[in-house]
Amino acid sequence: MAATQQNGPDEPGSRQSRWTEPDPDSVASRIAAFLKLTNREFAAELAAFIASSEDDRVTAYAVRSPELARKARRLVAELIQNPDKYLAAPAGESKNHHRERLRRFRLDAEHEAQLLHNVTAGIIARRGHLPPEANPRARARRRLADEFPERYLELVREEQEADVARAEKERETRAAERAASR
Repeated sequence: MAATQQNGPDEPGSRQSRWTEPDPDSVASRIAAFLKLTNREFAAELAAFIASSEDDRVTAYAVRSPELARKARRLVAELIQNPDKYLAAPAGESKNHHRERLRRFRLDAEHEAQLLHNVTAGIIARRGHLPPEANPRARARRRLADEFPERYLELVREEQEADVARAEKERETRAAERAASR
């Protein structure tokens, strides 16, 4: 009769050896490093993480942290739409291999997008709120601000100046109406 093999916690076939919590200090330092990156640099790091076949738990915990989850979620959509922008093609890669690599990357990026969606929904739920409805205008506004920050800030300043001018004109109109009624 064959004896059943029981795997200990350190044996390769055991479930316990496959799951290890990353060091919290390592995760915190990775989060701090990612927060210092520009959106494009962070998107490149995120693409490398998604495309990697290695199991990098420190990066996974950092990307899915409350500090980075929303930003990562926005950038993953860009990665799904334009993977060629972030993935360099190896020299001599055939078209079929390239298409297959992009297809796998898109699938992995969509999986990461779903994880990030759940993480952000959980963050919102822990605060006692429901996740907001999809708002394509707000997402487009954020993407434009990310892609063209100088122009975005210029437009914001113009709108602020217009608000100040409008408020001043209304004050003058009310003052003139009060003076006329006396």
